[in-house]
Amino acid sequence: MKIIADANMPGLDVFAPHGEVIRVDGRQIGPETVADAEVLLVRSVTRVDERLLADSPVRFVGSATIGTDHVDLKWLQQSGRHFAHAPGCNARAVAEYVLQALLLVSQGQGRRAADLSVGVVGMGNVGSRVARWLSALGLEVKACDPPLAARGQTAAFSLEPLSAMLECDVLTLHVPLTDSGPWPTRHMLDANRLAAMGRGRILINTCRGPVVDNAALALLLDKGQGPATVLDVWEHEPLVPASLLALVEQGSPHIAGYSVQGKENGTGMVYQAFCQWLGVAASEVSSEADLPVLTKNVESEAELLALLQEAYCLPDDCRRLKASLDDADPGRAFDQLRKQYPLRQEMHRWHWQGHASDSLAPILSELFAPA
Repeated sequence: MKIIADANMPGLDVFAPHGEVIRVDGRQIGPETVADAEVLLVRSVTRVDERLLADSPVRFVGSATIGTDHVDLKWLQQSGRHFAHAPGCNARAVAEYVLQALLLVSQGQGRRAADLSVGVVGMGNVGSRVARWLSALGLEVKACDPPLAARGQTAAFSLEPLSAMLECDVLTLHVPLTDSGPWPTRHMLDANRLAAMGRGRILINTCRGPVVDNAALALLLDKGQGPATVLDVWEHEPLVPASLLALVEQGSPHIAGYSVQGKENGTGMVYQAFCQWLGVAASEVSSEADLPVLTKNVESEAELLALLQEAYCLPDDCRRLKASLDDADPGRAFDQLRKQYPLRQEMHRWHWQGHASDSLAPILSELFAPA
């Protein structure tokens, strides 16, 4: 069979025994690309819908991503095409990103993160992990997930309305992008809700750019009235407004989940679903070797941040993103930052040796726990 795959997906060799794997830039995948393909493997930059697939023989679509807002799920089901994705594949990577972002901003404000309250909006695989980790750091955690509450399901943290989240010192977003239903998330943080957060609070968005009204946020920040903000996602990707990037505390090119393990997990989960669809046994994938020892004492939040930055440094991504805006084609440069992203290992792949204060031992246990 012919397998069209986003060139930005790692670990595609496992599909090779089942057909010809052709790697294509995800933004360049069009009807002509899949005209004679049976399988399509994508990431979030490819819109998968009737326009793309109506005249193709594609019967299996796999997305190596948590979110599915780029896929017309209803049409795929109606047309008899099988779909699989990778919920939770990069949850650890995003949680590490959020933790580092919080430490960077809170230390810049001269505050201890552990003294703050945090509202976690969206309690799926990523949000639940973020909530657990920030609780381990000592923050007071509040959670919001209206669909979960409506189904009567319980979460590790009691569920409260969005209005309660806006009163927290920190707000971190982990919701899908939706336009319909009782709880649409597009512009969930609109001008009024952003203004309600006020100055001194911290906003972190690692889910989807349009969940936050970027124009309203820029206006508030320009007036010095908005929350200290970290954005990994942008409303009009791959275009990033230079004016907004200059106003946020940290900004990055939609890479919060771009760890080696997160991307490989995404491919691996789609591969398992693909083999199940074919009715064949999946091949064993060898695990990578652990990385060397990190020898650092962690007796303060500053030392915790330094330890995290041994593996990954968020300000480096911010500098690269700012530099990319000088390119003649900033949108292309944004995609290149993602395509050529440096190898980034999750903390659990390292061995840590050192002394930790009693207050920081719980979060270190989370960071270095086996996957």
